[in-house]
Amino acid sequence: MPRSLETGTATATGQPACAYTRAMNEPQSIKLSAAWRELKRERVAFSVLAYAGVALALCEYVILPVRFVEFFPGAMVEYAPGVLREGWDRVPAGSDAPWWGVLLPFMWWCGGLLVVWVLVPSLLTRLFGQRVRDMGLGVRGLLPKLWVYGVMLAIVLVGVWWASTRPGFTRMYPMVKPWYWKNWSWVMLLAWWGIYALQFFAVEFFFRGWLLFTLEKRFGCAAIAIMVVPYCMIHFHKPLPEALGAIVAGTVLGWMALRTRSIWGGWLVHVSVAVTMDTASLVKGDWGLPHQFWP
Repeated sequence: MPRSLETGTATATGQPACAYTRAMNEPQSIKLSAAWRELKRERVAFSVLAYAGVALALCEYVILPVRFVEFFPGAMVEYAPGVLREGWDRVPAGSDAPWWGVLLPFMWWCGGLLVVWVLVPSLLTRLFGQRVRDMGLGVRGLLPKLWVYGVMLAIVLVGVWWASTRPGFTRMYPMVKPWYWKNWSWVMLLAWWGIYALQFFAVEFFFRGWLLFTLEKRFGCAAIAIMVVPYCMIHFHKPLPEALGAIVAGTVLGWMALRTRSIWGGWLVHVSVAVTMDTASLVKGDWGLPHQFWP
């Protein structure tokens, strides 16, 4: 094969590099050696995208909170009967359970995401010969542009206010329902928000960090579009406006992450929006915010 067809460079006779493009439109011979060379050349991008598919499958079929309920029904009966019966008022009289039991499915969810979206990608980053801290963990580029995230948050909060007027809003948020517990308290709500914040770190590290910065080396700014596809997919369990909004939010946050070389601005926005949405739902719903600190 001429050198121009292998590398895309100009031939000795001055033929343009687009000869490679023309060759790609013609049938090619099937050789394992050629397939191995192509995979080796694109090993980082292939590995990253293949693992992204594995990670999303694990999240759907193993890590979601509902999977904990399916996998460990005995633990749910003992520690979280309010979740199992979708309300403490449906639990048999005289029953009791530790207040943290309700959080077990969400601890499973958060812990699983930290493994598949943070730990494994960090190990792969080292295998690629890159540094984990270069996956957006710095703050130096963020601080001068932090005000931009403040503007973004203000715009998003307008959407949160609109969403709070929708009928399904108070049914969706918070994901940990006050009626799962025997006694609703601030300790329970703050513990849930702590788990939620850790989960958002996993989200930002995986999408705006690892996926974006590893693919940037191969695809440049187009890595944002590649990252947005799986990011939208993890919102398929949410209302349609939120799933569609994830495309816009993922694009903007991805662009900002490339400019600041940091994931922390997106994390701050995510946590702030989540806490605001939970608070708005509780205030507009029948339960309201807790009236006691301890259960």
